[in-house]
Amino acid sequence: MNLYKNIKLLLLGGKPIGSVDIARYAKSLGCYVIVCDYLPKEQSPAKQFADEVWEYSTADVDSIVQRAQKEGVNAVFTGVHEFNIARCQEVCEKLNLPFYVDKPTMTNAANKSFYKKLFAQFQIPLIAEYKIEDKKIYPVLLKPVDGSGAYGLKICNSEQEFQENLPKALEFSSKKEVLIEQYIKEKEEITTVYFIVDGVPYLASVADRIVKHFDNAVIPLPIAYVWNSKYLDLYEKTIDEKMKKAIQFMGLKNGMLFIQSIVKDNQIMPYDIGFRLSGTQEQNIIEAMCGYNPLKLMVDFALYGKFNNDDFVSLINPHFKGAAAQITFLAKPSVVGRFEGLDEIQKNNNVIRIIKNKQEGELIPDSALGTLNQVALRVFVKSDNQKNLQDLIESIRKKVKIYSNTNIEIGI
Repeated sequence: MNLYKNIKLLLLGGKPIGSVDIARYAKSLGCYVIVCDYLPKEQSPAKQFADEVWEYSTADVDSIVQRAQKEGVNAVFTGVHEFNIARCQEVCEKLNLPFYVDKPTMTNAANKSFYKKLFAQFQIPLIAEYKIEDKKIYPVLLKPVDGSGAYGLKICNSEQEFQENLPKALEFSSKKEVLIEQYIKEKEEITTVYFIVDGVPYLASVADRIVKHFDNAVIPLPIAYVWNSKYLDLYEKTIDEKMKKAIQFMGLKNGMLFIQSIVKDNQIMPYDIGFRLSGTQEQNIIEAMCGYNPLKLMVDFALYGKFNNDDFVSLINPHFKGAAAQITFLAKPSVVGRFEGLDEIQKNNNVIRIIKNKQEGELIPDSALGTLNQVALRVFVKSDNQKNLQDLIESIRKKVKIYSNTNIEIGI
């Protein structure tokens, strides 16, 4: 008997990264999938896999709830977009359906000031901060207190640059608040993933986040993530237990938490977190290396209010056997014309998956410059060891090209 065949899953937002995977997975279980957003079908990839589409903005919670009640929707979920996550929580609350986080916890997890104060309580090292009125030692990093996707972030090298960029950063904060941190240029970065089950956090992965500086006025952007991190043992020794206690204190019950940190002189300092699936899509690496998939587990939770896999906790292990990477391809603002070399690299058995963040004909606007909206393509790979992995990464980078609709190479 198929337990899912009577479930109508409403997916809020068909364009964000991960939405197609959510729709495909739910349909593979036998669910009836409805995708809701205001975009036309050709601009909303998950709508192309749906059994039914609704033409509401995800901001129109009341209309969505009324329609869901009428149509007998009994599960609601969304992908990585934080605005949609907040709306999804509202819809689930009004429909009395399971969602992995309640509103107060979600609000705190998205507030940089809140969790940084919490981390300090648990003696987790942090980057030095300033108040707006403080005398600052430049450069500093200016960022919205509740922003995401690198929007509103600016490196300021003087008081004049700070004052010029302050209004712009405030525009990207719903709270109209900013964080001002000492900007540390000579550093390395890591990304950590925890999966939380019934209030117990498990360290799932630690990756080196390889970034590139394109302009000293914007933040460096990722060009690759590499597992296992060379700082995995240091993380476990110095930060892991403190972070687990902080996570439990925050009241996080179920779901995925990712943390970005800088590493300077063997000191790990977290600077951003997200209690949600990540745009980096680590689930593809975790599934290939460990045998469980955080995205699928969180969809299961939306369907039944629990993780429908009793054995996956035993599979959680940040020490991957072998090596893996997510190769990130960035593109300049333009209209995407074509990708070259994807068919060739797909034939390689060590290529786990290729995901286009941008489609042919899609505009990358000028406003994307210096943000994660420049990510055009992600290639997930694995290998037996780090040496072979690096060779594979270099080979793929040489083969993959991205061109504009005017036949100009736009990959960077």
